[in-house]
Formats: sequence, structure tokens, C-alpha cells
Amino acid sequence: MLEKVGISRPDKVYDSYPHLLSGGMRQRVMIAIALACNPSILIADEPTTALDVTIQSQILDLLNEIKNDFDTSILLITHDLGVVAEIADEVLVMYAGKIVEDTNVYDLFNNPKHPYTKGLLSSTPKIKEDREVLGYIKGTVPTPKKMPKGCKFHPRCPYAMEKCVQNEPELIQIDESTKVRCWLFEDN
Repeated sequence: MLEKVGISRPDKVYDSYPHLLSGGMRQRVMIAIALACNPSILIADEPTTALDVTIQSQILDLLNEIKNDFDTSILLITHDLGVVAEIADEVLVMYAGKIVEDTNVYDLFNNPKHPYTKGLLSSTPKIKEDREVLGYIKGTVPTPKKMPKGCKFHPRCPYAMEKCVQNEPELIQIDESTKVRCWLFEDN
């Protein structure tokens, strides 16, 4: 299994302590361990965090190979929209522990619906855009002990209405590929 995840000399790695391996090698070993029982789904929580961009690219390539070669679904948990663009087919955007948008990766980047998703995307630098200042989302994420009533995003939302303050919206289907948790789409 170590060879299948790109470790060319498994005999050198097999008896090594984790601190003797590079970050990329440790990620590969963890992936090999996870694949050893031939899972139908692999959960990868921030698989590229703390890796340099070259190793990140290799790990993403490996995850794409695993998806195809092992016929395994991958549940990827990440805050990195570049990683999402590289590997995801379907995307769930979460805010304060709730799904706020459920869509495919194409619509996420080309036609985001939820105000939080729009804020995330506007705060991401783009190679083809020359912007002096990146967008940002005002305010701070609420703590679990101080969750606002109603929509959890309303204190930070530029489109907040009284209804948002009082009631939390349900996740509703707004077109064939997208669900969103937002009162702006109530009548769709």
C-alpha cells in the first residue's frame, strides 16, 4: 500500500518513527493506512495544511488518483478554496456548524448564492485580477456559547433583513444543482 501512495522505498519507511519522515511522507503513510481496509469513502481533514506548494500538489494528485484507481469517494474537509477547485466535484459550504450552500464546484466558483460563500470568494486573490484590496467579511465568527438567534450569519451579512435576525432559514433547493440556507431565496 505504501508503494501505491508513491513511497518508492517502503522498507525504509515501514519501521521509521513519524518525526523521521517529511510532512509529505507522513501524509502518504496516513493515506496508505486509511486505504488498507479498502474503504468506500476516505475522509481527508485538511490533507495539505502545513505542506509546501510542491508537496500539496503531489498530495492532491495522489488523492485524485485514489478517487479513480480505488473507486473511493473522498470527503475533503478544507478551508483552502484552491484545494476545493482542484479536487472537488460537489461542495458543502459551512458556517457556524451549518451547511449554508450545497452545490457543484463549477457553480460554487461561477455563481455562488449564499452571502457567506460570496464573501469567501471575494476574499480570495485571483491571478487574472489586479486588485489593491481583497474583499473581506465584516465582523467575527460567533463562538458556540454566543450564537446569534436566527440566521447565524446575519450579524455579518450585507443583505440581512429583520426575518434573518428572528428566524433561521432551512436549507432549500433553489435550482437543480444548488441548495442554500438563506431567506433571500425564500420565494424561489
